[in-house]
Amino acid sequence: MTQPERLTAIAPGTPMWKAVPPRLVGPYLTGQRSVLAGYVYRAQDVRFNNPAEAYLALSLGWEDSEFTPHMSEIYLVAWLARAIDGYLPASGHGVPEFYIEPIAIPVGAGMCRLGPDGDQLVARYDGLAWQRMEP
Repeated sequence: MTQPERLTAIAPGTPMWKAVPPRLVGPYLTGQRSVLAGYVYRAQDVRFNNPAEAYLALSLGWEDSEFTPHMSEIYLVAWLARAIDGYLPASGHGVPEFYIEPIAIPVGAGMCRLGPDGDQLVARYDGLAWQRMEP
């Protein structure tokens, strides 16, 4: 293992974040989508309190992105990394960014809604379905 690989390794139990494109929020919450894939971040590496900050922190402004800096809300999946997940270092824009091939949504993952006043847990994944949280 080279030194850069050691520095960017994701330890099991590390809290992770993935922004969910608006068109996929419904399919996730209704069970039509059961995998996570693409660019993800360690929670310790990014800080945000509202959608505009998340847009910048998670570099969501790529070409043809569904995200905009003026969104009223952004949904994020939060989970704890597992040893079986393959996190590949990617070329982040200021913060460490990782890429994952499709993995099953980890049991216990949370779907969070980040609005102008902070985040709120809206559902938790029990291994079979997303269980909505009481308001």
